[in-house]
Amino acid sequence: MGGVKVAFLEAIAAVIPVTLVYFSGWAYLSTYVGEFGIDATQLEVSFPTVLVYAFHPLQSWPVFLFVVVVALVAIVTFKVGVRSQAFWWTSIGISFVLALIVISYAAKNSAFEMAENVWRGQKIQSFANVNSSGQDIAGYRSCQTELRLRQIIGLPNRLFLLCRSAKTPCDRGVMFAIGEDGRIVYTANEIRRDIRVRQICDS
Repeated sequence: MGGVKVAFLEAIAAVIPVTLVYFSGWAYLSTYVGEFGIDATQLEVSFPTVLVYAFHPLQSWPVFLFVVVVALVAIVTFKVGVRSQAFWWTSIGISFVLALIVISYAAKNSAFEMAENVWRGQKIQSFANVNSSGQDIAGYRSCQTELRLRQIIGLPNRLFLLCRSAKTPCDRGVMFAIGEDGRIVYTANEIRRDIRVRQICDS
């Protein structure tokens, strides 16, 4: 019976960190693409890719501070002699819920900063060999020639680019979704009305 209990505890100890890291990556990714009107549930994002995006919010100071506080509380509590299993299970549950809240907050802030970099033109310029025709390709070529294209996100089967407006680059633009065959799947007009972005862009 003791062996089963130990195995159960080891399983929980292994699952919780992975769950938090995955939640961090997905919260960041969904918020970031959502800033451009992209539904994250419609994207084919692999598990390793989500984990990579998790490190953006996990490196933030709110998460670091939370980990330090939880570690200090755990050490002090253990040293004063608290050994009750009920207490520790309750503490783990509460810490898990609080971790989700802190990570969600950090992920949203990190995602906003990255989206802001796209609108400010600080994200990498990205070009694709597009095979489409018509008005969409004409607009794309114009953006490419004038170096107004910025990558939003690149996935194995789809590339999302933002063409910043020539007149109001921090407020308006056109998003191009390009498929793996090089064709423009769809375009969408983007309007950014966040006051913080305008102030930074105008300074």
